[in-house]
Amino acid sequence: MIKFWQRWAIIPCLGVALACAPCFLAHAEQIPFFLPFPKIDLSHWVLSDGWVNGDHQSCEWRASAITGVDGKIQMLLSDHGGQRRPLGCAEMHTKETMSYGLYQARMRTAAGSGLNTAFFTFVGPPMGVPEHDEIDFEFLGKDPNTVSITHYTNGKPNKGAVVQLGFDASKDFHNYGIEWSPHKIRWFVDDKMVYETPADAAIPRNATHIFLSLWSGSDVEKYWLGPFTYDGPVSAEIEWVKFTPSP
Repeated sequence: MIKFWQRWAIIPCLGVALACAPCFLAHAEQIPFFLPFPKIDLSHWVLSDGWVNGDHQSCEWRASAITGVDGKIQMLLSDHGGQRRPLGCAEMHTKETMSYGLYQARMRTAAGSGLNTAFFTFVGPPMGVPEHDEIDFEFLGKDPNTVSITHYTNGKPNKGAVVQLGFDASKDFHNYGIEWSPHKIRWFVDDKMVYETPADAAIPRNATHIFLSLWSGSDVEKYWLGPFTYDGPVSAEIEWVKFTPSP
């Protein structure tokens, strides 16, 4: 897997400046929120637009790839590309930073070799924080019956897992949750814990942003994502995103 700090490092600009102070969790303000869709409230969300995330990616982020449809958000990968890549894909993240608590999203993922649908937290140098911290759900379209779970602490990958879901995540909506505390991370699918960090795991400590994305890989990532061939538009959908701070 390509680390996100490597992906971000080659981006000339984010397009939108974020007010994200390099403070640690002990000083982060905790504000619960519940963001239902289809409305995209741009006071809370940034839509990535007009840039690419490295040579591992075969598409360009397009804000137009994110729309409200039938009471939910649709993230679309299609041949409506831009100046850098012929395909367009979707990424959005919160403007706010959050810390310890429960992060949740209800979503349907995309199916197909070479595709990645992700729900994760991320913070790092592009956002004014020197340490890259990240906690991931990554759904690889080559096998929508599984999800890859990982996390990074100060840019270093930690032990993760590939979890058998018992269902096809691209067929229907399910709830996914990340519970982050000072000493442990736990991942949930439909309110059932499917993985937790071992006792010796290094745990992220920086206030973070919620990210949602759908993208296609290039030959650089075909060993991980599977080979990608564009055969027409594909989509992932999100009904809501929720954050509940720790007591």
